[in-house]
Amino acid sequence: MEVKQAFTDFLEIIPDGAVVINTEGVIVAVNQSAATMFGYSSSSMLEMPLNCLLPEEFREKHDEHLVKFFKHPGRRSMGNGLIFPAVRRDGSKFYVDIMLNQMEIDGELFGIAIARDYTLLKKAEDKIRLELEFEKRQALTDHLTGIMNRRAFTAQLTDEITQLEQHGTPFAVSFIDLDDFKEINDEYGHQYGDEVLQKIAELIRLHSRHTDYVARIGGDEFATIHPMIAASDAEQMMQRLRAELVSGIGHAKLPVTLSIGLCQCDKPSEHYTVENIMARADRAMYQAKKEGKNAVVLTG
Repeated sequence: MEVKQAFTDFLEIIPDGAVVINTEGVIVAVNQSAATMFGYSSSSMLEMPLNCLLPEEFREKHDEHLVKFFKHPGRRSMGNGLIFPAVRRDGSKFYVDIMLNQMEIDGELFGIAIARDYTLLKKAEDKIRLELEFEKRQALTDHLTGIMNRRAFTAQLTDEITQLEQHGTPFAVSFIDLDDFKEINDEYGHQYGDEVLQKIAELIRLHSRHTDYVARIGGDEFATIHPMIAASDAEQMMQRLRAELVSGIGHAKLPVTLSIGLCQCDKPSEHYTVENIMARADRAMYQAKKEGKNAVVLTG
């Protein structure tokens, strides 16, 4: 049976696309907005199976959902949209925001879908998501060096403590301080001092594994986290870093050395906290300075 003309006229009042189907999933009425959205004329969509508007890989599953939809007569909420993949007549794919309902006309059950092209909204949402992700990265990144900042470092260290307590996963933490950095700023200026900090950050990254974490946690203070590492290996890594800086980076010797305190965390039963780990590494770093600077001191 045909949908009454009065109802068909009503569909044209709706600003969004509207498609009416019978219980067999065949389109029995459509407004011009829907026809334009899918690239058809209104008349050519009549008697067309609804799943022709879907990508082929979704059609079988959609037919199953359609059977379930009609098995439970009654009104469905029009307030909860579904984001659904769709395909135009020319084969191009896009997403539509669909609201579904059932209706009965002269004792016969129909389904009606109100569809809105979700393409522009999706692009806007993707843009917002990317902006939020960028802002989140910015909030966790040191603006000068591009490595982790103190907030991100603290969060990662907290995770490592949890992994050690729950799974016995050891890790090492270093506290790295540039020796006599104030003199560099006083003699060469802060712009040159910033360049030194950037080169030091890059040097630390180069001498760390891809699974390690490198952060700038203060003016001339850096810190690293080295998951799944033995104390001896962590110490060798820091010694190579210190020696590389002394020998010069690309024949350009920087006027600084590094004092490094290293704390090994490998006892699951010990009550580690971010504060006591950093305090241990800090004390080891100051011990390195007392021993003449340009040194690595390991503590447990």
